[in-house]
Amino acid sequence: MKRTLICFLFFILLIFYNSSRLNAQEINCLDCHENLIAKTAHDKVIKCGDCHNDILSEDHSGKKAAKVECKRCHEALYEQMKSDVHRKLMHLPEGKAPDCKSCHGTHNIVSPSSLTNKDKSYCGKCHKSTMMAAPYHAVMNQSEGCSKCHSEKDHKMELAKSVHKNLSCSNCHSYVVKNLSNHQKAPKDGVLADCYLCHNTIALEHKESIHGLSLTEGINEAAQCWNCHGSHEIYPVKDVKSKVYPSNLVATCGKCHDDPAFIKKYSSTNNQPGKMYSNSVHGKLVMAGSNNAPTCITCHGKHDIKNRIQPGSKITSINLPNTCEKCHVKIAEEYKKSIHWIAVKKGIRSAPSCNDCHSEHSIQAINTVNKRDEVKKIQDNTCLQCHQNLILSQRYGIENGNVNRYEDSYHGLAVSRGDKRAAMCVDCHNVHNILPKDNAGSSINKNNIVNTCKKCHAEASETFANSYSHTSQVSSAANIESVVKTIYFWLILIVVGGMFLHNLLILIHEMRIRFKKSTGEIRIPRFTRNELIQHTLLLTSFIALAMTGFMLKYPDSFYGEIMRTIGFSELVRRWVHRISAVVMIVLSVYHAIYLIFTSRGRDVLFGLFPRYSDITQAINAMLYYMHITKKHPDYDNYNYAEKMEYWALIWGTIVMGITGLVLWFPTSVGSWAPVWFIKVSETVHFYEAILATLAIVVWHWFFVIFHPKEYPVSFTVFNGKMSVVHFKGEHRLKYHKVILEYLEVKTGNEVPKR
Repeated sequence: MKRTLICFLFFILLIFYNSSRLNAQEINCLDCHENLIAKTAHDKVIKCGDCHNDILSEDHSGKKAAKVECKRCHEALYEQMKSDVHRKLMHLPEGKAPDCKSCHGTHNIVSPSSLTNKDKSYCGKCHKSTMMAAPYHAVMNQSEGCSKCHSEKDHKMELAKSVHKNLSCSNCHSYVVKNLSNHQKAPKDGVLADCYLCHNTIALEHKESIHGLSLTEGINEAAQCWNCHGSHEIYPVKDVKSKVYPSNLVATCGKCHDDPAFIKKYSSTNNQPGKMYSNSVHGKLVMAGSNNAPTCITCHGKHDIKNRIQPGSKITSINLPNTCEKCHVKIAEEYKKSIHWIAVKKGIRSAPSCNDCHSEHSIQAINTVNKRDEVKKIQDNTCLQCHQNLILSQRYGIENGNVNRYEDSYHGLAVSRGDKRAAMCVDCHNVHNILPKDNAGSSINKNNIVNTCKKCHAEASETFANSYSHTSQVSSAANIESVVKTIYFWLILIVVGGMFLHNLLILIHEMRIRFKKSTGEIRIPRFTRNELIQHTLLLTSFIALAMTGFMLKYPDSFYGEIMRTIGFSELVRRWVHRISAVVMIVLSVYHAIYLIFTSRGRDVLFGLFPRYSDITQAINAMLYYMHITKKHPDYDNYNYAEKMEYWALIWGTIVMGITGLVLWFPTSVGSWAPVWFIKVSETVHFYEAILATLAIVVWHWFFVIFHPKEYPVSFTVFNGKMSVVHFKGEHRLKYHKVILEYLEVKTGNEVPKR
């Protein structure tokens, strides 16, 4: 009986369940709803109840339909979606990550096979400028096949440490996925990976940067994402191993910006900025571990890096103070009150902004132990360079000559010799808040100048303050100064000129007396008339060459100014130099002929040949002059000093002649000589000229002018004769030979030699 009752109840429940199902199937959704899936991918494939299986009766208007589970039909695709890029990389929760409905919609679902641009249709709803890297419903092991060919480096190990450890190859390498059969050939734009899918906002910034614009212009060396962040081994930015970590950033940027080949190819205006930054105060602080010191991105930006002329650039003159203000708030505030900032705002390109005084990358600390030394460097390299620039002075009405007057003042002279207490530009004009004297806030305004002077001179008064400036503050004082300068100019000229003429008359008088006295002495011929003429031509041509040559090398010297004043224009100087050179060369050729083809010349040449005895004579002479020995060495017709000078003259004439002709006819020489020959000839010509000139002044003139026995001049240069007494003292060996010859001639008998 019990068993029969249980079977009856089960039969009743089964009938009830089937009747419910029958009623559900009998619901006609189109009675109330439009056919929303008409002409869609689901049309005539499924019915409403296949998705909305929670609707069991027509009485459901007050109930909310349950979420449709697409996985009942698309289970494989659903499993793939759970490991898509949004969930793997961005770690978005289910509520925020895109689902089936986000991409495909609800009822108006279009078959993917009918779409020509799936990326735009599906991904374009969120990613406005991104193309899908790979098919969205991709299997997890899609990277496995890549390692079959790309096995030279284990990228899996790199990816395992990267922020992209959950990504597969296809997520980034869209070009490969879309050109799988021919992906060995790189694309025209060189882009082998695509970061824009995930980093859309950053990508938009990068496109507007100098790097992005350069890429669009076809410059593939411009920085892309992986150049800065790495390719597979990308670490979080705050990881010390990251390429964009503060201490690593300068090396990352320096790969391009410190590369000499890159600098040359793209004519970079900054030479190796990374190396300069490393030696700057900022670079040293970063390497010391400071987290607050500025790095490349502090000043230039991260992804929106722009050059100085791009709109929105952080390093334009007008924006640079705002960039520096991030760290130097008070200094920037002071600078923005200065005349320099006013000029910058007006668009004056030559007006100094922060980097014009402190440099862009090689910024040095000022608040150091050697603070005054650093201040002087800035003064010499910036303040003085601008304010003594004639073009800037004329263009902006700046009083010219202030720099020269400062350098000639006590302050300037004291600073130049290293006095750290003497006033420099910043001591009077302030450091950043520099204003013209007419401005009431200026430190050199008439109402403030006394207090400025009192910073060093505690007892300074108004008269004292006005007495010292670059120029006289009162016109009457300026007139008096001008009169005094004029008086002293003529006073010096008349007094010193008179002294010079007075002493010149005495010198000429004494020389005449000495010359007359020497004519009464017995004299021995030293040089022939021919040799005296050669010496005179050599003397005049050498002096003319030296004067005109050094005038070319030092045109702005006091000597150069005098030469121009007396009429030596460049044309005159050039031809005097060349004519003198021709005279010396012709004279040298004649002298060589004279030495070889005349008996007198051969005798001179034989006497000037170096001998071993010259070395011993030079040593003995030095010992004698140092009072080590008491006997002076005896010389023949030419002593060691004269021989050294003669052969040095021969050597110098040859060298100067050859290099001079090279510089005179460089185009002819350039047709056969190596590329370095002309410049080396110029160097040799210059230094040989210095050597020859100093040798003449220090060596030759000493023996013929400044030597106590010869002063004020040796008369041998005029008449070629030397007194017997003088000749015996200087050339004792030759004197004995002359006396023996004289006795032999007089007696007719041979006199025995000692």
